[in-house]
Amino acid sequence: MQKHKNLTPKPNKKQKAERRGRTAEMLAVLLLRVKGYRILAQRFRCAAGEIDIVAAKGKIVIFIEVKARRNTHEALESVTSRQQKRIEAAAKVWLQSETSRNFAVRFDVITVAPRALPTHMMDAWRPGW
Repeated sequence: MQKHKNLTPKPNKKQKAERRGRTAEMLAVLLLRVKGYRILAQRFRCAAGEIDIVAAKGKIVIFIEVKARRNTHEALESVTSRQQKRIEAAAKVWLQSETSRNFAVRFDVITVAPRALPTHMMDAWRPGW
């Protein structure tokens, strides 16, 4: 009898990271919804940068970076000041499209690690505006 080869190629590191990131973002969205947040945008992209999740609670708009790492500490450390500046620049672009509203703004980080519940760090940093 002849064995059939699996014709589906194995995902490379970049594809695995992309899949892990999307799964982490899905878990973050679920967590936020359970906590009463409204999701306004996911994977918002512009020339200035990308924001994983834009959410709202009351009159606060929250720009959320989601990080999947081996542990929460590594995830928090991976949000560099350079990345924060890009997220802040993208947040400005997003806010300009919402000129009719007056929002308070907050920047959060949600970390996702194996065998652990996602961790939501509210007000993770203050923008340098």
